[in-house]
Amino acid sequence: MVNDLFVTDRGQGPSVLALHGQPGLAGDWDGVVSRLVDDHRLLVPDRPGYGRTGGGAVSMSTNVEMLADLLIEKGATPATVVGHSYGGGIAALLAAHRPEVVSGLVLVGSVGRADSLNVVDHILALPWAGETLAAAGVVTFGKVMPRFRRMVVHFPGQSLAWLEASLPDRGYGDEATGSARQIRRSFVVEQRTLMDEIADVESALPEVAVPTMVLSGSWDVVVPPSVATSIASVIAGAELVTVARTGHFVPRDAPQAVADAVRRVEARAASVSSDRPAPGQAEETSP
Repeated sequence: MVNDLFVTDRGQGPSVLALHGQPGLAGDWDGVVSRLVDDHRLLVPDRPGYGRTGGGAVSMSTNVEMLADLLIEKGATPATVVGHSYGGGIAALLAAHRPEVVSGLVLVGSVGRADSLNVVDHILALPWAGETLAAAGVVTFGKVMPRFRRMVVHFPGQSLAWLEASLPDRGYGDEATGSARQIRRSFVVEQRTLMDEIADVESALPEVAVPTMVLSGSWDVVVPPSVATSIASVIAGAELVTVARTGHFVPRDAPQAVADAVRRVEARAASVSSDRPAPGQAEETSP
């Protein structure tokens, strides 16, 4: 199934795997890619159920195995893995369960705590109600809200700046994004998966043993900054960065902050690697 993934593969250098959220597309990372592609290899897939990959959405654990296989097949291991929102949960599981393919981790507006899911999250996971609300959401947030966001930019004021940062700017239903029905089905499947596997994500966080940066927008109302604080507190050595005047769409609105986090994680990973004894060389200890 790995061969069925649509993957943008650009540049040369240290490997970076970027995972979009729910819903989302490889193109959500364009601003970050443009800031790293001169000296990195960027692998950015449309995850199963979305965009040019299409098909049906799969569980978080299946995403993990597919993406680990992808990195191996592409000769791109180990990679810095960057995950946004739902994709952050997948990235954390990948780092914990397939550490041989991950050198560093950047979690951006990431899910991670079971108790951070609210009533709406649970309703969206219900078979009938979830599909109905998801259908309405695809229309509202995929067509109406991007148009509204383009209007908001013409008005002054911090409250409107907050609103602009909180709204999506991408529609659905064209060749690149897939049909609205596909997006809706994938969203509902992943919402149910989130309910089923968020406890696994939470329990995996303390198992992450690679350099990690946790980023959160100060205005994020989808995954509040308190979740990022909690995630960073249970991953050994994790660094927490709050991006001011930014909502949930940090890769879109603050791509330089994400690129800087990738470089910071790489530097930390290189430092850890240089401190390890070479194969066959005993590590010195103090008497």
